[in-house]
Amino acid sequence: MNLKTIQSAEEYLNFFDEEFIHSPCSYTHPKIFNFYLSLRQRFLAIYEQDEGTFFEKMSLLLDIDAQLQILKELYVLKISSLNEYTEEEIIQLTVKDKTCFYRELTGLQLNQKAPWSLIYLSEAQ
Repeated sequence: MNLKTIQSAEEYLNFFDEEFIHSPCSYTHPKIFNFYLSLRQRFLAIYEQDEGTFFEKMSLLLDIDAQLQILKELYVLKISSLNEYTEEEIIQLTVKDKTCFYRELTGLQLNQKAPWSLIYLSEAQ
């Protein structure tokens, strides 16, 4: 990822669009596709809203981003036949695991206190 080439939320979401919009996902996995579209719409709405502090918005964007990351990972495994989860199970796991995504990414255990860092703002909701 090159931050110099990302000038908008739309440009950031293009990475996920390739997997969900510019693919057969809409007709092969319509529930996952619609869930992605709802996450995408929420991300854009939060990014563009004027109310709320930077930190409130960042918290919400990180929450959605965690879900986007998890959804993409599980979807790629599904289409490669490496998992047998149903679409509903993938969506449920995505929503459930969003709260520990950044902890797992950084190697922090669930029972440990999160350090003072922007990346853990999504836990503050």
